[in-house]
Amino acid sequence: MTATSTTHRRPRPTIRRHRHAFYTSLIAALLALSSVHPQETPDDIDHGNHNLEWEDGPSSWEEFGHDNEPSICGLPVLTVEEWEAGKYWDGNKPVLVKNVTDGWAALHNWKKQEMLRRYPDAEATMGDGRRVGEFGPDEAGKLLSPTTVKEFITKHMYNPLKYFFDRKIAIPKGMLEDCHPFPMPTRAYLKDPTTGAIHALSKKKKVNPKPEFEIWQDHLAISIGSDLQGLSFHFHGEAWNVVIFGAKRWILYDNARWYKNTTRQRYMALEGPEAAVLSSSEWIRQLYHDPERTRELRAHGHDCIQHAGEMMFVPRQWMHSVVNIGDTISVISEVGLEKGDGKVPEDFDYDPAESSDDSEDWSSGDDDDDSEDGRVYHRRPEPRYWSSDDDSEDE
Repeated sequence: MTATSTTHRRPRPTIRRHRHAFYTSLIAALLALSSVHPQETPDDIDHGNHNLEWEDGPSSWEEFGHDNEPSICGLPVLTVEEWEAGKYWDGNKPVLVKNVTDGWAALHNWKKQEMLRRYPDAEATMGDGRRVGEFGPDEAGKLLSPTTVKEFITKHMYNPLKYFFDRKIAIPKGMLEDCHPFPMPTRAYLKDPTTGAIHALSKKKKVNPKPEFEIWQDHLAISIGSDLQGLSFHFHGEAWNVVIFGAKRWILYDNARWYKNTTRQRYMALEGPEAAVLSSSEWIRQLYHDPERTRELRAHGHDCIQHAGEMMFVPRQWMHSVVNIGDTISVISEVGLEKGDGKVPEDFDYDPAESSDDSEDWSSGDDDDDSEDGRVYHRRPEPRYWSSDDDSEDE
């Protein structure tokens, strides 16, 4: 506290100790609270990343990193050749694939200074990773705001409520080319969009017998985030994620374990019936070490570190959350999503909390509830649906 007089006063030791303990506890409590649900800060505060390179940023490796010990991670680590020969993207188990970025121009062109020089005007959106995971990046509405690569990195990247992630980004052609050769099966579509197609009855053209939402198309999204950023628990269709710089910690939970068992799924994702969705880092800090959750995750999930150059494949409807360790840049492809063409102003007008249907139960995991066309959209835990006895199929 600031002194109100220049006269030196010797405080009574007991009172000073008590006051010190009180203020220390108060500050610690406030810091803990702000880390769970950070408050929005004024726009004139500089949250920019002014480091020379991504590697110069802060890293929480000591707290969140580990060595992928098999009993904790338990995923097979494949070569690119093994991934392609085994067509693991058709399976229902996650895998890590190493050395995916070998030969990628992004290893040079996406270094921090080079990215700012080459692609300053590439567009996307930014928002709170906890809320983006809760509602999904396509449905977050007014929780997101438009930005560019340069604006985000130089003004917002170290704001804990700003995460650069958008599945509708209008990626410049050069950025796409920087990531060649794409991993399979996305690469097959780029090489020949008629891959897997057959001749129509008219014999005039080829058509793919699969619906579009089951085809790996020319979609690619970019994620840029600082240490501890990442999407909270959610699930969607099959997807792969390649880290170019940085690292990620993944918590993955098998859909087969919570399919039609919302009590189990909500218990895993949420702290309690009325609890808000936690950020990915706070979930690990507060709930991960609960003995029952830990046993459940060890038996029916995975806790893995993904390093730069590696790809994580996430199967359909596997629930997962992600935490960046250090400044992290990655690219993502998801089955059924075509090339993004950007967003329009109307995309930011609505409030997703008010727009959500109270009768929709995110947690069912039932294919019949996905949508009329069979797509699997980003889904989120809904605390208002929490119940200990609402599922006849709960065990």
